[in-house]
Amino acid sequence: MLLMEMTYAKDIRRQSGAALLMMMLIVVLAAVTFLIKDFNRNTAMLRQQAATERSLAAAKQALVGYAVASGLNAPGAPMLLPCPDIDDTGPTLEGEAHALDCGASGVTVLGRIPWRTLNIAPPRDSSNECLWYAVSGDYKDAPAAPAEMVNPDTNGQIQVFLQDTGQIIEGVAPSERPVAVLFAPEAPLASQSRVAVAQAGQQCADSFVRSDYLDTDTTSSVSNAVTVDAVGIDQFIRGLSESEELNDKIVTISRDELAEAYYQRRDFETSVRDVTAAAAACVAAYGSSNPGGPNDNRLPWPSLVGLADYRVSALYDDANTGVLSGRLADAVGDSNLQTSNGLARLLTDCDPLAAPGWDAAMLGFWQQWKDHFFYYVADAYRPDAAVPSSCGDCLTVNGTGGYAAVVLFANSRLSALSQDRDAPPIDTDTKQNIANYLEASNSGSHPYVGGVADLTSSPQTAVFNDILYCVDPAMSVSGC
Repeated sequence: MLLMEMTYAKDIRRQSGAALLMMMLIVVLAAVTFLIKDFNRNTAMLRQQAATERSLAAAKQALVGYAVASGLNAPGAPMLLPCPDIDDTGPTLEGEAHALDCGASGVTVLGRIPWRTLNIAPPRDSSNECLWYAVSGDYKDAPAAPAEMVNPDTNGQIQVFLQDTGQIIEGVAPSERPVAVLFAPEAPLASQSRVAVAQAGQQCADSFVRSDYLDTDTTSSVSNAVTVDAVGIDQFIRGLSESEELNDKIVTISRDELAEAYYQRRDFETSVRDVTAAAAACVAAYGSSNPGGPNDNRLPWPSLVGLADYRVSALYDDANTGVLSGRLADAVGDSNLQTSNGLARLLTDCDPLAAPGWDAAMLGFWQQWKDHFFYYVADAYRPDAAVPSSCGDCLTVNGTGGYAAVVLFANSRLSALSQDRDAPPIDTDTKQNIANYLEASNSGSHPYVGGVADLTSSPQTAVFNDILYCVDPAMSVSGC
């Protein structure tokens, strides 16, 4: 009897052990199954995310390429970005930039990426939605409402917030504001209603209701679907992780990304030197055309360094203040009161026969880069100087020469000197400080009011990159 009881107890223990092992196996299998499903789900999400990121990157590359090439279509206007495709009305085809219907000048515009204009396939996210895009008003290629001045110092008009913290992560400083932002709408949220492609051959949905594609963060009230429709700063939002109210994926284009690509154009340095030389020739042509005879080579006053609006060409007006250095003026009415010269505008009306090479393309370059052109006129050649003109108090460069005038082009901003070129109407004016443009004695000699001023010319370095062309007493122009 005892033996039977012992055998029975052993059987019970064996069965319990087997059951425990079975339960453990079931738990392990369930855990493995869960992990595999979770891994597959995460893998699928990563693949979708990668697909969206590739599409955004490719579209961004196409937009940057368009901007770099824009100077070929609009002489002197670098870094222009196409207007978005904003609706399905009007004469434009699907995927074409609405260049003639792109909002007022300086106003940021939002729509779908103009894939047809970029000559690419419609860019899509992982949910097969076409990508959207906002471009700063001062960077849009809009012939009907053109930017008055765009160059690598033009600030973007976009800020990006992080949903998780509510902090600005792009665009705290004016120079860091993006010039454009690309959106991948991803799958629709519960609050969004999207229509299917309605017509044969159509690539993207008919609907341009922004809020059905782009999301709003209710905590901060920042919306990717809203622009201010005025000259100012537009704000958009990015989430680190998807939420019930925000799953847009975004990438931005910075001013410096466009500038770096543009400066790498092989023709940039040549173009700058050619235009600066030709502008100096326009200065010389003014002196050679004075009605006082061949010995009257007086030259115009400069414009002020600080202007109310650096984008407006008409404000580059000569000023009879006694200061002989400043920005290169176009309107020369004050000078004409002294010299009786009949030329109303130094550059706009410059005679290409008197200034070989000066043409509409060069004028276009000056209009977009006009804040970069500076000018010194020697005391002996000022508009109210004695005639005949001759070098008494003239300009020198690196201690040599006797020049009637020097035209200078301020090259790219030098980070080693913390050069900063912000301007109204959005930002505090730092363009009025000549040291944010010119280096060494080229800025240190301003304001020049008479006597001998010695300017500086040297190869480009981390602390110097000015380009100088000199006008001699005979009104000949040379690099100096």
